[in-house]
Amino acid sequence: MGDRRLLVIFLLINVAGSLFGLYYYWEQLMLTPWYLWLAVPDCPLYTFFMIFALLLILLKKPSDTLNTITAVGLSMYGAWTTIVLLYFGEIYFNPANALMSAGLWISHFCMGLEGFLLLPYLARVKPISWAITAIWFAVLDSVDYFYHFAYNGVAMRTHPLALLEYLAASHHATALVQKIDSLMYLTFSLSIIFFVLMIILAGAYAGGSQKTVIKEKIRN
Repeated sequence: MGDRRLLVIFLLINVAGSLFGLYYYWEQLMLTPWYLWLAVPDCPLYTFFMIFALLLILLKKPSDTLNTITAVGLSMYGAWTTIVLLYFGEIYFNPANALMSAGLWISHFCMGLEGFLLLPYLARVKPISWAITAIWFAVLDSVDYFYHFAYNGVAMRTHPLALLEYLAASHHATALVQKIDSLMYLTFSLSIIFFVLMIILAGAYAGGSQKTVIKEKIRN
């Protein structure tokens, strides 16, 4: 990602994605207490972070912690969304929603890949940034699934399908509520998987870069 024009293109794509994500989650945000808003728009939150990560890279002042949180978040929630759209295919891919859901699936697949574009900037990240990233996801995942608030007498949470869960609970659709509740295991698992994967790949990238430098020095 050394080409500044390419960075600008990705920056604009993430601006568009963040604005659409805000629109998509707007109704849920309006039902959620303001102090929990950070935990609601998971995917657009990380495209929003990507905007600032890219801006700092363009200014040659990259932030290790911002880059690690953004890389893990983009890849993790990109994968999460592609899985969930298929898992709830009877809802998202019915005739009325199929076109929108297909677009969401493709865009989130690309979002998942985008996280790996930050790997060159994770190669020499200090342990403190990885520690902060681990705490960040542990806290937000816990808030999403373990913190409840009441809306119109119905318990509600902040995870991405909370609005669907609220509607299902209001209509006593127990099976759907239980299916949504099972996503907790997917979320925590993917957070761990992509956190560890980014550490491994960043280490591999650093090792590869170091070998390239050594070879160039030998040639010279």
